[in-house]
Amino acid sequence: MLTLAYNRPATPEQERYLQQFVVDNAPILALNAIAASHGDITYLQLQNLFNHQLAQWWALPYDNPQPANQYEASYWSLVETLNGISDYQLMGNNFIQHKVAALSCYLLNIGPCPTLAPVNRP
Repeated sequence: MLTLAYNRPATPEQERYLQQFVVDNAPILALNAIAASHGDITYLQLQNLFNHQLAQWWALPYDNPQPANQYEASYWSLVETLNGISDYQLMGNNFIQHKVAALSCYLLNIGPCPTLAPVNRP
């Protein structure tokens, strides 16, 4: 029976690299997302940060599109949210501000895990 490439389980070493990437980058993105929503940094600076993080992510080897845990799923949900909005939505839309704040607080370990829609790794 054939096994599709994306269904192959990641090796423990690969998964360790991926999780370390998320643990290293999630708090940075969360702090900057909160700062951008309060106007302390520009949205362009925030975009540059998550584009840089995505470029680093794409250099990592992985086969499984599913996040390994809730923390990683929250990180990708925050990236997806920030990538899909514009600066005025981050600054003025209460729903988006609440979602960004809830995800960011969880990623900073100062809030509970928010309810997440299913999300995949990019």
